[in-house]
Amino acid sequence: MRILFFGDSITQGFWGVEGGWVEQIRKHYDALAVKDLRNNKQPEIFNLGISGDTTKNLLARIENETKVRKWENDPLVVVIAIGTNDDLFEGDVQYVPPEEFRQNLEKLIERLKPVVDKMMLVGNPACDELKTTPVFWGDFHYTNAELQRSEKTIEEVAYKNGLTYVPIFEAFKVELDKGMDFLADGLHPNDSGHKFIANTVLFEIDKLVQ
Repeated sequence: MRILFFGDSITQGFWGVEGGWVEQIRKHYDALAVKDLRNNKQPEIFNLGISGDTTKNLLARIENETKVRKWENDPLVVVIAIGTNDDLFEGDVQYVPPEEFRQNLEKLIERLKPVVDKMMLVGNPACDELKTTPVFWGDFHYTNAELQRSEKTIEEVAYKNGLTYVPIFEAFKVELDKGMDFLADGLHPNDSGHKFIANTVLFEIDKLVQ
């Protein structure tokens, strides 16, 4: 089985010094594989996250990048974790408005249906608005209201299409409110934040693998 993870800088693993959440999932399965290499049946993990990506960017590349990684009769799974950059405002302009975001998710699923065996949609981690309105690298604003709204859309689209959905926002926000140090810069998870996401997603990935 090959599992392809598509998304943005959080998927790519920014500020995960010990490895981002996708990298941690890969390490988990690699550790299982090396215990019995001759009979290895663990999945291959591909991290295809790109910093700055929105659903618009993903639509331009996901079909080709998926097709070239399909291996004969080996099952192919795609995990999509996208939405944080769709939600951002530059000044008073949102990168991808809510209805366009929904339509883009639907298009992504439609394009992948003929190619993959299974798909999974993953929600967004919460942010620290004291550091994201705006962020330090420009006039870019991320808010929890938008992140939560887009995750709700992800959930609705997943259920409509019969896909596995992994919620992240609410549980992540609860931990932040408890004072957990989960964010490196207010937006991107640090090692602890990436570990939290990895453990949450891995629980569902294990079901697919088994």
